[in-house]
Amino acid sequence: MLDFYIISDSEAKPKPDKIDQLDYAGGLESDVFDQLIRKKIIDSRFDFYSDFRWGNQLIRQIDSKTKEFSADSDILTLKKIIDKALDSESGLIAFGD
Repeated sequence: MLDFYIISDSEAKPKPDKIDQLDYAGGLESDVFDQLIRKKIIDSRFDFYSDFRWGNQLIRQIDSKTKEFSADSDILTLKKIIDKALDSESGLIAFGD
């Protein structure tokens, strides 16, 4: 599972000291993540097994790519996660396991 947490774009540290202080936004299974890469929603430079951050601007770009796939279950799973970040005008940090 790749777990996403809401994090402010202004947070200077690449990784926060305590993950339990962040709001959980949701998670993606590896097969869903791989499908999103194949559909070119998520850039292939992001690795399921690595930690990474998406700033609010990148999340907006990803969101704009999802518009043409309104009934796709993989997209809907991602959309729930990115909508939480968009609603709070924040970014996301992902932790892979």
